[in-house]
Amino acid sequence: MEKKVGGGWLPLDITGDARYSEERDRIRALLQPLRAYNGAMLWDFEAATLTIQMTTEEALQQARLLLLVTSPTWLRVLFVQVQYSAEELRELSSRLLEHQPAWTGTSGLGGGVDYSANRVGLVLDRNHPDAATLIQAVNNLNDPRINLELYG
Repeated sequence: MEKKVGGGWLPLDITGDARYSEERDRIRALLQPLRAYNGAMLWDFEAATLTIQMTTEEALQQARLLLLVTSPTWLRVLFVQVQYSAEELRELSSRLLEHQPAWTGTSGLGGGVDYSANRVGLVLDRNHPDAATLIQAVNNLNDPRINLELYG
């Protein structure tokens, strides 16, 4: 949102997050060379803490060096090693959800990537008419990257 001031427009920061957002964008650009190892960046607004997730200790060390020495950030940053890259999880989620009838024989699953859990989260209404079929199809995948949550 912007407000006209004088002859130009001035961005309004109604959430109080603008300067944090700019710094996160700067960090994202700095970490771009490590994108193959990127497990996602998680922002906790309440704690003003950025969590950097990487899939290898070496990538975490490079991220630490970049953000603590080479081009320091003023944000509070936590570094966490995760098992799967964000890209791998996005691709899996997309493939599963877009092609659901091909691998389940039906449809009814929802979900997406749960970056904080470093997993694909699938959700299913336990009262769905094909719930048993869908649960079995997910179980048959035997994929540790997937969490199935039932509701209803």
